[in-house]
Amino acid sequence: MRYAVVATTGWLLLVDLQTRQVQPLECKRPEYYGISWFRNSSALVLSHSGLNNAELLDVSSYAQSERGWLSMGERNSRHFLSQPHQLLCAPDGRVIATNTGRNVITVFDFKTPNTFQESGISAARWDRLALDPDQIGGDHLNSVFLQQDRLYVLAHGHTKGSRLATLSYPSLELLQLEPLSAKTGLHNIWVTHEGQRISCHSENGSLIDLDVHAPLWDSGTAMYTRGLAASADYVLVGESQKTGRDLRHSSVSGLWLLDRQTWRAADYFCLGPFGAVNEVRLLDVADDAHHGFPFCDMPSLLARDHRFDMTKQRLQSAATAAVVNTIWSAYEPVFGSPAVLEDGQKKAALHQLCLIVMKAADTTRFAFSYVLESASGAHVSAILGYAGQGGDTNMVAILLQPDGQAATLSVWRHDGLEWRCLPHISVRNLPLSGSAQLAASVLKASLRINDSKIITLSSNDLGLSRCDRGLGIRWMGATVMPTETAL
Repeated sequence: MRYAVVATTGWLLLVDLQTRQVQPLECKRPEYYGISWFRNSSALVLSHSGLNNAELLDVSSYAQSERGWLSMGERNSRHFLSQPHQLLCAPDGRVIATNTGRNVITVFDFKTPNTFQESGISAARWDRLALDPDQIGGDHLNSVFLQQDRLYVLAHGHTKGSRLATLSYPSLELLQLEPLSAKTGLHNIWVTHEGQRISCHSENGSLIDLDVHAPLWDSGTAMYTRGLAASADYVLVGESQKTGRDLRHSSVSGLWLLDRQTWRAADYFCLGPFGAVNEVRLLDVADDAHHGFPFCDMPSLLARDHRFDMTKQRLQSAATAAVVNTIWSAYEPVFGSPAVLEDGQKKAALHQLCLIVMKAADTTRFAFSYVLESASGAHVSAILGYAGQGGDTNMVAILLQPDGQAATLSVWRHDGLEWRCLPHISVRNLPLSGSAQLAASVLKASLRINDSKIITLSSNDLGLSRCDRGLGIRWMGATVMPTETAL
């Protein structure tokens, strides 16, 4: 037993239990939870929520939560899951997934992706559907374990107490529903060959036998247990810090190694600030808490390392930036760190405000191409009269922002204290992408888009002493690049 794969809120990790090396495999498809694979397959099957589950609190957020999906290697299902948790690759070639937000177990087949089978253990159709977060009607189905033709499903239960459901497989008929005493908030269900039923008592930071009152193992620490894997000799348990949901992405991850004979801690692995641990699987040996088939293509995983990919990407970006700096040589960055694309464009994501200004004080005209995202909050502006000394103040912005399938122009002025929209200035049905050209003189400024004159404003309109100073571009949720001035 050497290698384990760990899913956290933001990362998929490969852990070498001998060298203690933590190898980040990827972080591009969060949130990560379920991990499994089919026998003799070289592809991991993963579940992803596609959202920040800290935002799942009420009717509105859950109504928009079906953004989750399953991946098999680079292949993705459509987005049909709500906050999926654990999953299992079944012997019949299908994936058994906990569709937790929808309060059901969903069985999916990548060969027939537009049909699926589902079953729940109660009449509730959502895990949470009350405006009051304390009034929760769902079961929070989070864990599955298949033993021959019996599918064991663990219901976290929120504050109502956890329950263990036994379903027939593949028919998904409910055979038994067992309350688990006063225990609540359980994760993971593992039924050993001897019939022992083991689970993580998450809130208590321990591992329990569902038929015994005392814990099998107690961490002795204020932490959260979730994720369970087992070889013939050892048991691996995932550890997360107890934090609010908003801090799960950056909390410290850990693994406990337990002796299966004595249920005492044999080792502990501090993984780092990769976020809350959601799942743990053993790769190179039969995992008794999984389906018992080792992963058949360890070399492919060992060759993957997000750090190497990031190093290559960063060096390529720096090389690209050095080449395209000539394109931007007439501009001076004021604030913001836009991404530099290969063709020289600079892209600012939503909530990433950027500002550049012309270096030459006597420049009276400039042109730039722009592409606006259609999302709320995106905008791009031609700037006049900038005197903010590095801050987002003291300027006039001729601003374009998305309005449905087009863009709307408005004019804003920051007087050193606040932004104000100039009244009675609005131009609708402008393109979301195009080429903008600004010409300025002492007394006026004129904006054209795609060679069509859009608006001319006087220095009096703008509240500026002169219009031909402090010219630049301010943007967020958009991509821009200087172009040849043709005015």
